[in-house]
Amino acid sequence: MKRIFTVTTAILLTMSISTSAFAHSHLEGSNPADGDIVTEPLNEIVLEFDGQIEQGSFIDVQTTKGQAIELQEIIIGDGTLTGTVAEPLPNDEYQVNWSIISADGHPLEGEFSFTVNASVPESVEEVTEEPSETTESAEQSTEDQENVATADEVEKESSSMTVILIVLLIVIVAGGFFLLTKRKK
Repeated sequence: MKRIFTVTTAILLTMSISTSAFAHSHLEGSNPADGDIVTEPLNEIVLEFDGQIEQGSFIDVQTTKGQAIELQEIIIGDGTLTGTVAEPLPNDEYQVNWSIISADGHPLEGEFSFTVNASVPESVEEVTEEPSETTESAEQSTEDQENVATADEVEKESSSMTVILIVLLIVIVAGGFFLLTKRKK
């Protein structure tokens, strides 16, 4: 009985430690990198991670003055997260906030900044109409709120699974201890 208890405890410990401690995906690099000054037209931002990332991961790009940049598409690939824009980013300083869900379900987030200083033909430098930017910002804000809500749900599910495993382990250890002490009497 004592051997069965020991083996069961060892198996549960191994399963709980291996899945939660070693499967986080960390940012390995990005294009553009943090602090880069980009001198060519920029249509996409690529983040590379050392592990798999799940659906629900996202990128939020804005100028340092807080103006949101609408991303045309967010592509979740094999360890990459790519945000594309319809037109090259205008010259300005940008802040990128990212949030991913690792293969093990843990959410991770971070940020970095870069500057675009590309030579632009004069015809492209014209300012776009203000109402369309406001509409696009509102749509992007709504999408961001939905993505944050999804990431929060995944984090809660992951946290509850960890709590359930810990409680189960405590119950097994307490039950085994109870059986061993009762047997000795």
